[in-house]
Amino acid sequence: MKPLLCLHFFRSTTNAKKKQWITSLPPEVLTLENQFEKALLSVFPAPRDWERAQQLAQAETCNAQREGYLITCFNDPRYPSMLKELPDPPMAIMGRGQWPLFKIPLAVVGTRKPTQYGLCAARELTIHLSEYPINFTSGLALGIDAAVHQAALDVGATTTAFLAGGMNHFTPRRHLNLAKEIVQGGGGYFTEQPFSQQPERHTFPVRNRLIAGASLATLVLEAARKSGALITANQAFHYGREVFALPGATNMPMSEGPNALIADEIASALVRWEDFAPRFYPMWRKNDEILGKGALLEAEILSLFPHGRRVKLDHISYRLNQQKSSIFKGLRTLIDLDFIEQVGPDTYCRKTVL
Repeated sequence: MKPLLCLHFFRSTTNAKKKQWITSLPPEVLTLENQFEKALLSVFPAPRDWERAQQLAQAETCNAQREGYLITCFNDPRYPSMLKELPDPPMAIMGRGQWPLFKIPLAVVGTRKPTQYGLCAARELTIHLSEYPINFTSGLALGIDAAVHQAALDVGATTTAFLAGGMNHFTPRRHLNLAKEIVQGGGGYFTEQPFSQQPERHTFPVRNRLIAGASLATLVLEAARKSGALITANQAFHYGREVFALPGATNMPMSEGPNALIADEIASALVRWEDFAPRFYPMWRKNDEILGKGALLEAEILSLFPHGRRVKLDHISYRLNQQKSSIFKGLRTLIDLDFIEQVGPDTYCRKTVL
């Protein structure tokens, strides 16, 4: 049985403390049950809770084998890389299909009661971004979520989803065929909830946190002022990820949420589809050298990396007077270009010379 799956169901501490603890351990301990258990109980002395966690992990493993879904733990290379960078990631996720590791994830969320404006926006977005290696991430809910998933499939793009309930409680049931198409299209759907957990009011914000945390940025197309989509956007902002929003007329109820995000300076306005790709992911900038001009953020970031010295995200943000979300995006670009590497939580080091 996987020790990290047991840790996932261990309720005596938080996800943040779990991550801090496991990242301090030698990697080999994460796969050795006896050593893992001994080390854990020396830090979190709750043997009854650990025994209960082991029982839940065993039940989840049996359910996965019987039902044919996958369990992906934090130390598995198939675990979503962006999710792993959160301060409080789940120790395991359950799901069907795969997480497309080599595509850039963009969370797209919105209301369950979209207007034609929002539905057209979902189609335009997928059309303009489908030429790039992108993964459209959402929640398989009614409305904007389903529109984005379907539009992505229609143009041959990859899409993934996170669920609010366990694998035995897929909702809404009318989207089962859509979920199968998502898997067939190279994506998948996932949850951190145990097999028998029904979707409840408190599990939806948890699901929204995964959507935001697994993505490089979050885009809100249409949403009410108080909605799950705005919870997702605020969680993305809290995690230091960039947020975008589609502005709308002030008399449109489903534009109140995006307009408020823009007014509160939580989100940047999406005005032209043609300009969005390089704003979302600078490597997709056309007809320009990625690091050719010192004015580009990536070049400015790289100038702060003396060779061999580790540099913290907070230091870069302070020196350049930029929001952490913008710095994070620039760092991801430099990692993809193999100029720098991540060597610890929010810590980076230069690899090559320009």
